[in-house]
Amino acid sequence: MSQRNRVWIAIACVAAGSLIVGLLGCIGTLVLLLPDGPKRAREYLSQVQVDPAYRRIGEGGQGNCNCNLEYFYVGPSQVEPAQVFSGPALTLQPTDGSIAIWDRLLEGEGASEASGSCRVVVYRYQRDREPFDEWTLKKLSTDERALVASGRLVVFSLYASCQRDYG
Repeated sequence: MSQRNRVWIAIACVAAGSLIVGLLGCIGTLVLLLPDGPKRAREYLSQVQVDPAYRRIGEGGQGNCNCNLEYFYVGPSQVEPAQVFSGPALTLQPTDGSIAIWDRLLEGEGASEASGSCRVVVYRYQRDREPFDEWTLKKLSTDERALVASGRLVVFSLYASCQRDYG
């Protein structure tokens, strides 16, 4: 390889490296400028106590406003949903309705000094929804899916939307 080709290759490598470093710097700056999610909803949900028979299997939400959050739990279906969750100033009342594959069971309010006032909703995955949606397939084992389908296990969503996250 000629000396001239080596110089051009070295220049190209330096230019590519500078471009990559510059791109990473821009991405890092953009991440710092973007909202970091529903802080107050996360703060409130971190204070909610969950019956130890239920295992958290994921989180979702945030929506277009980046202002709400939900945690998903799987556990025994024989327990009354209002007995599964307790938290600061949490009051839940029975409600009904559904959103896609989720039945709305309980709705109410909760509040803490750190989170402020929050709307809280408990949803239940509709077990008769076969085949399971892709989210469920990723979060539950084959055995757990069978137990949900049989009604022995239930999947709950605990949703929070706090006023201080809007803005």
